[in-house]
Amino acid sequence: MRAARQILCFSSLAVALLLAGKTTVVSAAETLSPIKPEGDTELTYQAPSGTIVRVKISQTRLDPSSFPYKGGLLWGGDVDQLPQTVLSSIQITQSRKTVFIALSAYSDLGDVKFASLEPTKEGFALHLHGGNTAASYDATLSFRRGYLRTRIVRLREFPEERWEKTSYSFPR
Repeated sequence: MRAARQILCFSSLAVALLLAGKTTVVSAAETLSPIKPEGDTELTYQAPSGTIVRVKISQTRLDPSSFPYKGGLLWGGDVDQLPQTVLSSIQITQSRKTVFIALSAYSDLGDVKFASLEPTKEGFALHLHGGNTAASYDATLSFRRGYLRTRIVRLREFPEERWEKTSYSFPR
């Protein structure tokens, strides 16, 4: 019952934010924040080290007639069924320095509904929750010392059977 009330609260908040039509700035340390289905959503928090982390998440509606990958399976979609929206960009700054994020880390994530930031020992993790019903998924992008290190995406219905993990290595 408590979970149902939280979902209702988040849904109401998402509608209110959509109606406002402005970029949303949300305090996000371990708080689930609604993501606009189209346009920009901003999350910010102060890390335990005192640094400020800002994340700007942008989604755009997909046009199935012009989408180049007809047989492509995107997270949040299904076989021969594209999600309604896809992440078009994620921009992160940490202490006013841009954090590089490879396109491959987010470009196949569709219909993102909620996000949260979580402090970690040497950085932070960006959690993204998206999809609908059987296509729902959870994605975690882990950042350490100012760099993207891993991305893990799991299908919510079968998290141990359908998942992928990507490791990133960038020169320092």
